[in-house]
Amino acid sequence: MSVEISVCSPPFNAKGDGKSNDRAAIQGAIDFVCKNGGGTVLLDGGKTFLSSGIIIKSGVTLLFGDGAVLQQTPFADNFVKPSGSGYVTYTPVPGHNFDENIKWSHCWYKNYPFIFAPEGAHDFKITGGGTVRMADTDDPAKLIKLCPVGFFRCSDFEISGITITNYHSYAMMPFTSENGLIKNVKINNWSHGNGDGICLMNCRNIRVTGCEMFTGDDSVYIFSSCRDPRKSEWWNSDSPQPSENIEIDHNDLKSNHCKAFGMILWGLNCEEPEKVEVRNVYVHDNHIETLGNWLWNPYTDRAGFPPVTNVRFENNTIDGIEENFFETQVSDMTGFPSMRKMINGDFSQGRVFWNMKKNHSENSAGVHRGEGGSYGYINNLSLGDAAIFQGIFIEAGRPCLFRAEVMSSGGRCRLFVRSSDSGETVASLDFHNTDWCEKLLEFTVPESGNYRLGIERGKADSGYARIRAASFGGNENAAGYEKVIFDRGKIIYKYNDNLFKR
Repeated sequence: MSVEISVCSPPFNAKGDGKSNDRAAIQGAIDFVCKNGGGTVLLDGGKTFLSSGIIIKSGVTLLFGDGAVLQQTPFADNFVKPSGSGYVTYTPVPGHNFDENIKWSHCWYKNYPFIFAPEGAHDFKITGGGTVRMADTDDPAKLIKLCPVGFFRCSDFEISGITITNYHSYAMMPFTSENGLIKNVKINNWSHGNGDGICLMNCRNIRVTGCEMFTGDDSVYIFSSCRDPRKSEWWNSDSPQPSENIEIDHNDLKSNHCKAFGMILWGLNCEEPEKVEVRNVYVHDNHIETLGNWLWNPYTDRAGFPPVTNVRFENNTIDGIEENFFETQVSDMTGFPSMRKMINGDFSQGRVFWNMKKNHSENSAGVHRGEGGSYGYINNLSLGDAAIFQGIFIEAGRPCLFRAEVMSSGGRCRLFVRSSDSGETVASLDFHNTDWCEKLLEFTVPESGNYRLGIERGKADSGYARIRAASFGGNENAAGYEKVIFDRGKIIYKYNDNLFKR
């Protein structure tokens, strides 16, 4: 049975006058609804609820009535954090950074978010026509900076309709979480801080749609992280998960200082790159003021390419693009050039940089590591077509060579080169050898653009095929962008129509 209550009703009796701290009343209502099987807690419309941090729980919808304001108190008393099945008070850290020896050690990484869902929370919503407003101050050094909405290892959540304003940290931090919808959220009027918008750190199965943002720093970004030293007792990236299956659509994204959309690729501390790969990202129908990525990781001395696979940009209006976006190694990108060479052709890093087309069997495409060495495979071919491939930018008119060792279970499978845009096959070579054998596929592409290189079912009607030791003759970095000066002093590289030399 779903419970619906107002925080202003007895026995909770929140005042909503903008002067009294209503945290205990709001928290009491949330706890009551959770204990009674879930339901809705209403912040009554037209009222301002002053509060220190509150903790939302599984099965609870925190509903903002029209015009309701949840406002952070500027005082350090009455802040709580989870402890077992209850709460204990704690003293938040004021100011901007907590450790001068750690770069960007922002205090909101230590302080619990204003609206916080504890680890393991699921099936919760924060929604409605109201506003989350953070504290005012005349002295930033004394300001208690909190993330307005944040949580760690949560699932099946929705954040919709609300406005986040007057904030002084990152506005939304769903860390290492999955199965979430962020819809029709407005983020504006940052103050006294970096002012990022939505930070999707190691998240999967997330959609951000219909949002409107003008942020102080990056607006929306996908964050691949491992062993970040800024960790606190409420979050860490010591055991990361891939950032995958993320859709960013129909948003209006503006940034005062940095990127309106991008990726922060800081997963190189992970010994297993596929655990921090960014893959299956669809960015479409947005207005993006500036596009760019963060490739330099201040928390590691390791070198290498952060793995990114299958990123699609379609039907966006993009005002400007930073140079680092074109430096990023992305396998199988749509809308911009993919990487220029094959990476992880021996599968020693697992599945990273390889895209997989599966049939009705989940095991129809994948990577094997272990006895018999590392290789990619397609399997269960009686259930339909399957393929494993990398997406590479190739210039027209240059002789190319795709080299790989392949084998099959006896069916006539295929090594292929195909246009990512048109789907037209440029070159192919059938094989049906049942032992490993090197195959060479020479070709020249008719137009500069993105192409997929790999193996597929071909004419086989059953069985499997395998690939290893794959390589491709590389090309120089693509041209097609020009340097311009953007508003507010940002140097970017503006997209032009000759990017693919069409």
